[in-house]
Amino acid sequence: MSESRQSTSSWKTTPAAPAADLGLQIDRRDAAPLYRQIAAGVRHRIVDGTLPLGNRLPPERRLAAALGVDRTTVVAAYRELAAEGLVRAHVGRGTTVSAPRTSDPARPVPVQPLAWEHSFTRGTDEDPILDELAALSARPEVISFASGIPAPEYYPTAEIRQLLDEALGAGGKGLLQYCPVEGFAPLREAIAARMTARGGTVTPEQVLVCSGSQQGLYLLARALLEPGELVGVEAPTYYGALQVFRAVGARIVTIPADRDGPDPERLDHLLAHRAIKLLYLLPTFQNPTGATLSLERRQRILAVTRRHQVPVVEDDPYGELRYEGTSLPTLAELDPGTGSVVYLSTFSKALFPGFRLGWIMAPPVVIARLAWMKALVDLDSNPLAQWAVASYLERGWLDRHLNRVRQIYPERRNVLVAALAREAGRSLAWEVPEGGFYLWARLAGGVRAREVLAEALGRGVAFVPGDIYHADGGGRDALRLAFSGLPPEQLTEGANRLAEAIRTVVERRARTRSRPTPISTRIV
Repeated sequence: MSESRQSTSSWKTTPAAPAADLGLQIDRRDAAPLYRQIAAGVRHRIVDGTLPLGNRLPPERRLAAALGVDRTTVVAAYRELAAEGLVRAHVGRGTTVSAPRTSDPARPVPVQPLAWEHSFTRGTDEDPILDELAALSARPEVISFASGIPAPEYYPTAEIRQLLDEALGAGGKGLLQYCPVEGFAPLREAIAARMTARGGTVTPEQVLVCSGSQQGLYLLARALLEPGELVGVEAPTYYGALQVFRAVGARIVTIPADRDGPDPERLDHLLAHRAIKLLYLLPTFQNPTGATLSLERRQRILAVTRRHQVPVVEDDPYGELRYEGTSLPTLAELDPGTGSVVYLSTFSKALFPGFRLGWIMAPPVVIARLAWMKALVDLDSNPLAQWAVASYLERGWLDRHLNRVRQIYPERRNVLVAALAREAGRSLAWEVPEGGFYLWARLAGGVRAREVLAEALGRGVAFVPGDIYHADGGGRDALRLAFSGLPPEQLTEGANRLAEAIRTVVERRARTRSRPTPISTRIV
């Protein structure tokens, strides 16, 4: 018999350790499954010698009761440890530690993969439904109302190819180098000129080019919000903003609102009683609702924020995508001189998202701080793409492109509205937006959007449930339908599939309600 077998046969099994003595703790808010948390805790105690060789672990039921979990959770944890060779199950004797301490040279403990899920900050958590929707939307048979993108078939690819060829021919070496972190000077000038033409006076020094407006929003949050500080948002609001604010550790406060948007009087009361550091608004064709604040409401909100000295971030990705009605001045245009509004926009909606170019307009002192923070993140945004977009603007091609898509997108919106009215008019309610990419619809009769989504995905149609846009737990009966990126035939078919899913859920709920309630009787 070998020496190793002799030592193995001489192990002594100690009495089972009380469950409480293991000192295990589980965190139900942790993204890691409970059985892996239990396994990690036991593994740690084996490695550091707290649970010596031959020690018997608590019985599965006893440990499950002590931790408040199901027995199958403990079984799964013990099986994972057994697969690693750390414990061994014995019929009639329970589960014992089978691996020696790391200090025992005879049998080193196997090296375990790092449990990265324990290292992530809570602010980086994400609703898994978005990953599922992204994966499903990539399948050709799925009609996706989830993606708010411009119509791909109208991307100006020929013009962009021409401009990129010109750029590489005229100054390719320079454009393949770094550029100033604030942005390519001709693009900053073109953006400033375009904003000045819309109203107000904007200089290039007030413009920072960023890698999409999402980066701009992140830079603003990092520059203006300390962990634990309050940020005011609409309910609902852009989900990407909620992600950013949570990631920097800010606390989110919902702005009181009525059917016309944030209520200035109630906002005044809120700012007087809560230390809100920043207000985030999408006044024009809001994502997700498509709603637009009236001129009177904009003026009153600005008066309130000025009085309380609270800066406003105005996110305006859809402002140039108006199809009907009268254009309204931005909050930034209504705020000359005070510099209390930081304006944020992007080329991703007016043109296409692939270049990842957006911009921030703010007082120079703010731009300087944001540029310093951007240098920490990516040094600069793509110089070649900046050159192409600057030339696109200078030649007037953006206005030509916008005039074209302003004819296409309302047609698509109308196709979707007509199909929904025909197929689901009694089950859904909505208001037709005058611009933007989205139709915000509400389900009747207490039906929940996620329940409909489960049925809809089975029929090959996807949408985003409204609750993810709410920081206050609302929106469970709402769904956001993006119409801009789908051709008319898919909009019609998608509406038909969605209506079928809604009918299935409504009928199932009706059957459930109609079932007779069993009458309880005493058994004697």
